[in-house]
Amino acid sequence: MRSLGRMAWMGAMLAAMILLTSPSLGQDKSVKPGINDSFRNPNIQEWVTKFEGESREVFAQRLKVVSACEIPSGSIIADVGAGTGLYTRLFAEAVGAKGTVFAVDIAPKFLEQIATSAKTLKLDHIRTVLGTDTTTQLAANSVDTVFVCDTYHHFEFPQRMLASIHAALKPGGRLIVIDFKRIPGTSADWVLGHVRAGQDVVEREITDAGFRKVNDIKELLKENYFVIFQKPAAIPPTTTPMPATPMPIIPPEKQAYPIIRKVGGVVMLPGAVEPPVKGAKMVIDITADGPADEVHKGLKRAALVLNLYGAAGLKASDVTISVVFHGKATRCVLTDAAYATRTNQKTNPNLPVIRDLQAVGVEILVCGQALNYSGIEAADVTSTVKTAHAAVLVIVNRQQQGFAYVPVH
Repeated sequence: MRSLGRMAWMGAMLAAMILLTSPSLGQDKSVKPGINDSFRNPNIQEWVTKFEGESREVFAQRLKVVSACEIPSGSIIADVGAGTGLYTRLFAEAVGAKGTVFAVDIAPKFLEQIATSAKTLKLDHIRTVLGTDTTTQLAANSVDTVFVCDTYHHFEFPQRMLASIHAALKPGGRLIVIDFKRIPGTSADWVLGHVRAGQDVVEREITDAGFRKVNDIKELLKENYFVIFQKPAAIPPTTTPMPATPMPIIPPEKQAYPIIRKVGGVVMLPGAVEPPVKGAKMVIDITADGPADEVHKGLKRAALVLNLYGAAGLKASDVTISVVFHGKATRCVLTDAAYATRTNQKTNPNLPVIRDLQAVGVEILVCGQALNYSGIEAADVTSTVKTAHAAVLVIVNRQQQGFAYVPVH
């Protein structure tokens, strides 16, 4: 099995080498010649008025956009195509003084404006980087997140820029892309003429560059799409023994969360054996009680499994997970209102994680017999959770279907 895992890893590395040495990355011909001419010597005040006005959707929704990006305090983010520094300044507040924000742009005047405003606002952790049409000029493996807002359509050499971004991101790092929706018959004439490609083409270009799509935030913006990609954090299989010296403890804020954000973090263990196997199936049987103000450890277990797969460069669809609640854990599936009547909590902390797990294909069920025994009405169960006849039948049925049994008691 380890030899097969090594062969798969070697194949992945070979594919990456082919990708990085592909002639397409030479890409000598611009896909949109002249699109950046107006930025070569910009009138700063003119662009501040255009970029930072309420009529621009990404300005009006800027605080919600930053919140949705879920930028951890102390992290390193690159704002590629920073322009007047609108999001650079917001991200500087999000990462705090212990973090760093790189403002990357091809226009020296924009960078001068950002540097001046950063000094005025005492945002000393903002750094300006003069990029080119083909590279961000960021160091390899130097940033946690790259943010590209209404800029991707300005990439004249998208494959080369994506290769530069991929190289700059740390393993497991995220690429966040916001850009105009280009839909013939729906989008404005200006968008159809100015923006060269729609979301489907952009996503294909990005995934072809070695990224995988992990989220598509559809509700927040109307004129723009908002998609998050990730550079895989591969854990190559190896027969090398683990080091005899104790490993340092990695705190949660430094762990990797490639598929489920904030919950079930994992650490990179290059010397570990038994990597995740594509096609695995498991049923997680959750009965244990837990603190009412915390996410249940059974949900954390499911999130950890998915993040292990993501850290190994696999997708959520490469593992099938069913989760069934019963016993004292039944309350985990209650609506906020029902949870509040049974605990001293205003909201159910498990519901956001349940939604995140369901969004990547995890099946969540609750035992109908346990609901009856606990006096819980059907209306008190959150609508996305399925009620089973009994937890024992879920476990028996899934095991008949080849699922491994994982108890959380």
